[in-house]
Amino acid sequence: MIKRRALALILILCFAVSFIACGKDTKETQNPDTNQKEKTEVVKEKEDNQEKTNTSETPGKIVATGKYDTLVIGTQTFNGVFSPLFYSTGYDAQAYEPVFTSVSRLNKDGVLVDYAGHVEAEIQKAADGHEQVLYTVTLQKGMVFSDGEPVTIDDVLFYYYVTADPTYDGASTFSTLDIVGMKEYYYDTPDYSSKINAITEEVNSKYTLDTISEADYKAYLRESNLEGWWQGIDSYDWVAYLQGEGYDTAGIESDEEKLFELLVTCEYEKYASAYDPQTYYQNKLESEFITGNLEDGIDVPTISGINKVDDYTCTVLFDSINIYGDREVANISIVPEHYYGKDFKKGNLAGVKALNGTPMGSGPYKFISYQDNIVTLEANPLFFGNTPKIPTIKLQVVPDSDKVDALIGDQIDITDPSASQDVIAQVEEAGMAYSLVDNPGYGYIAISSERIPDLNVRKGLMHLMNRKPAVEAYYGKLAQVIERPMTPTVAEYPDNAKEVYGYDPAKAAEYFSAAGYTKDSNGKLVKNNEKLVVSVGIGGDGKMDHPSAPILTQMANDMAALGAELVIQDLDFSTLVNKKDSGELDMWVMAWGNSTTCDLTQIFGSKGNDNDVKLYSDEIDALQAEILRTVDFDKRCELVAKELDLIMEAAVYMPVYQRKNMEIYNANTIKLETLPEETTTYWNYSSEIYNLEMQ
Repeated sequence: MIKRRALALILILCFAVSFIACGKDTKETQNPDTNQKEKTEVVKEKEDNQEKTNTSETPGKIVATGKYDTLVIGTQTFNGVFSPLFYSTGYDAQAYEPVFTSVSRLNKDGVLVDYAGHVEAEIQKAADGHEQVLYTVTLQKGMVFSDGEPVTIDDVLFYYYVTADPTYDGASTFSTLDIVGMKEYYYDTPDYSSKINAITEEVNSKYTLDTISEADYKAYLRESNLEGWWQGIDSYDWVAYLQGEGYDTAGIESDEEKLFELLVTCEYEKYASAYDPQTYYQNKLESEFITGNLEDGIDVPTISGINKVDDYTCTVLFDSINIYGDREVANISIVPEHYYGKDFKKGNLAGVKALNGTPMGSGPYKFISYQDNIVTLEANPLFFGNTPKIPTIKLQVVPDSDKVDALIGDQIDITDPSASQDVIAQVEEAGMAYSLVDNPGYGYIAISSERIPDLNVRKGLMHLMNRKPAVEAYYGKLAQVIERPMTPTVAEYPDNAKEVYGYDPAKAAEYFSAAGYTKDSNGKLVKNNEKLVVSVGIGGDGKMDHPSAPILTQMANDMAALGAELVIQDLDFSTLVNKKDSGELDMWVMAWGNSTTCDLTQIFGSKGNDNDVKLYSDEIDALQAEILRTVDFDKRCELVAKELDLIMEAAVYMPVYQRKNMEIYNANTIKLETLPEETTTYWNYSSEIYNLEMQ
């Protein structure tokens, strides 16, 4: 079974397309929420000091400073939603980011700095004495969009109101922020709380896993298409799946309606605990409540905590401290209201969405076209910052397996292949340049405290994980062993974090003994006549092709020597997720991607949606709440370090590695000296695209 509220199986079709000759684009790959400490210098293996050829200026149009006038960037499949309001993939974001500016942005160290404006915060007291935070957002004066219309604070306010709209379904979580008046606006009534409480009571009594009826549960599965897992009869091998689960599909193999109904029955009967009907019905009933409020007229037209001061200034009042509040209100794209908002009104975003494929902003480039898997951008002469040096950027779809060859063959200028020792050798041999930066995520091995409730057993297992040789063998210099369950790209990650559970079979044996396990006459490690047997799942696709595979292999050998047993299940990723979610595994090997903040509530909080290890700790919960209220950075770091120490003491997560991401640059076509001096997780060539030059 594949599915889950947090899992979407996305099949990306890579089309073969003809390459554009020398000349291509840039992207901004900063992470807006996390901080990164390690900086990597661009490796300049070779520079071609070819004399540049200047051309005369054409009024109103940017001309090339060298012989190449187009930058071509190799990227991956677009969805065609080139809007900061509604995009759903990083590749679409890569295409639209040069078109827009933001009030503030993250610098190379992940620190929020001024860009097209400024934000400052002031803590104040509410009437009842509790602390609030007033953010003042100010724009530079004199900026214009690429069509010449002035940029004003109304454009910032427009972003706020679109993402706060009750019908908004994009990626922003702006509507969930604790801004004064936000809930009244969202529910379109000042008296929302009694109704929402009543809805919650109804959901708790009728739609939890313990109380929901079979009819309501199956209705939820149908209406949600199994939480998005079902995307039609051709979207997966449903027949094989159902047969594997023991269901007879004879005569309905091609009957979409009947096959789907059998699938609903299968999921209800076998995997009901892996779904979340409670949240579905909560959201459904709240949505019906909001729809009814909007249909009888708009009662709350504005958010009381958001106020316009003048044409270039607004304030946003948070009703509580939010350590990322400044990013929430300022690290956002400035979206032209006069372009996107012509037909905008509360409860109707159709007009805004209609322009998803044709973005317009005030950035260094303007959108020209998207066709044949190529996005074309043109330099914006009205950009308020440094004048772009490259007239045209093209972002072209290139399969990952072809990226390196395409760049070495001068078909593209910049791209981001999957990093490996072989790729590095190939790039170096060709005399190209590259950079390596830490990926904002990490790999880990988890232990279920529900299935292995004895802390001593969990600690013994941790001491059998020999990480360093495995990581070095798989990644070489492209990854590092980490010691806490948080990516080091987050600024609050503890400096000089020490190893807690070093590889030590003798120490593991001591912990197993402390848990009451002894060897019987046959050499088996037993307790109450039951052998210690532990199951672990890893996504090695049946070939144990995974950086943590050697850890498990050695662990299995060590456990066998101790008289215990480790049962390794080498699975495809979807099956691994299924077994983890359904509670069939004692341990599992996975990785987090795009970990962007120090907030670990969802993973290790008692009520966290991703608390798969079933760690329940009042002390950790209290620390997490305090962390999110602590503005002082040094104090917050202390609290995060304490929280991570407690998690490690619980022996439910062994952090294994953090790998590196790679960008490569064509030394034959790009002036390498115009690349940023430092490339980090939050700062790359796209951050300074206006400074980049072609040869």
